[in-house]
Amino acid sequence: MRLHTLGGWLLVGWLAFQPAWAGPLTVLFLASGESFLHGMRGWLLRPSETRSASRSITTQTGETLYGFIAASTPRKALTANPSATLAGYCQPDRTDVIVAFDEAAAQAVAQECTVPLLVVRVSRQQVAALRVLPLRDRTSALYLEAEPRLNLQLMRVLLPEARTVGVWVATPTPAWLSPLRAEAQRLQLTLEEMVVSDDLEAVRALRPRLTRLDAVLLPPDLTLINEWSLKPLLLMTVRQGVPVFGGLTARYVEAGVLAAVVADEARGSEQMQRFIDELAQGRTPAPAYPTAVRVVINATMAQTLGVSAEALVRARSLFPRY
Repeated sequence: MRLHTLGGWLLVGWLAFQPAWAGPLTVLFLASGESFLHGMRGWLLRPSETRSASRSITTQTGETLYGFIAASTPRKALTANPSATLAGYCQPDRTDVIVAFDEAAAQAVAQECTVPLLVVRVSRQQVAALRVLPLRDRTSALYLEAEPRLNLQLMRVLLPEARTVGVWVATPTPAWLSPLRAEAQRLQLTLEEMVVSDDLEAVRALRPRLTRLDAVLLPPDLTLINEWSLKPLLLMTVRQGVPVFGGLTARYVEAGVLAAVVADEARGSEQMQRFIDELAQGRTPAPAYPTAVRVVINATMAQTLGVSAEALVRARSLFPRY
């Protein structure tokens, strides 16, 4: 099970109760996996909206994407496309905005289309790579992960006595590090930055430092923290009784991380709609972290590490309206 995979069921929370678009829009929703379509079958349409049948779409490289079109007024884009190609669907006279729900779909759109693109549920690291492609001035994103500094706030609530936090940092210096440093200073936490270049170095760098760390924060970097490196890192920290925080999604907490602040898919549709409206009007909002977030806690790890019940209650109510 991929830790950062977007299952089709997550999309229901994003779109099931989404209000009608602001003005006559045609939006193409795309993903590289067919599970996307299964998750959208229960989508509730408003009287002013029309949805095309689910369909498969072929890219120039022969890959298959899956998706559907939603429109507030009848448009040519809703009719059957004989070519069934991505290039055929993403013309400005057929589609106003494309929403890509994973990296592969976003990559194809960025390479083939001139239509404004919103990338959703893709990490900041992956979005940065997409924005070097030709469509970068018309590409925006809602990142997969919550803002990393929020995990320091969660850490302070669950571990009020913590002082030193280890975090892996790749080079060049990532954009999320400066806000993280400022937040650590505000919370009176010392960041011990482990500068590494890959996942193997990440594993090797942690062991000699564990005895002086009160907690460890996972960076939003798949080259450092991934399916291969996470397991040995968690085994080391559990043996030493050092709590681990963070991760791109709740799957990391299921895997053994103590707690994390993650995107709240059930409340994310409003922010996504605002971005779609901006793109449709010719404006490109800066890529952003999700504003709707929630706290997830691994109850077994909390018990093992002796986290108090009072701290757990405070942590779960930390971001009720963020």
